[in-house]
Amino acid sequence: MKSGDIFKGIFGLAVRLLGLVFLYFSLSAVPPLLDLGAIETAGKTDIITAVLPIVFNLAIGWWLIGGGLLIRRAYPEASRIFPHPARGEGTAPAIRPEGTAGMDAADKKLAALVGKPQDGHSG
Repeated sequence: MKSGDIFKGIFGLAVRLLGLVFLYFSLSAVPPLLDLGAIETAGKTDIITAVLPIVFNLAIGWWLIGGGLLIRRAYPEASRIFPHPARGEGTAPAIRPEGTAGMDAADKKLAALVGKPQDGHSG
């Protein structure tokens, strides 16, 4: 097993455990809402301020327990744009300053269009 896979597994476990912590926070805030006498005398804003943290912590906990998006963000799949060759496969590509490949191609096209001057013609 590669070290990258081990770190990804540990990170995934940590994310899910953090999700359980958020679920604990949300469930520990529920008992005050079970007091019906307090709810009858409470105003609308008091009930909303009591329910909002519960809903927020439940949503974050559920999202973290799923964990797929956060783990994919931290450990993305192999890039399809710049694939990394396996070790020992080929040699390192030549590093060129940005734009020189385009300039080489443009020089070749321009040379083909202009052509070499023929003998006897003055330029």
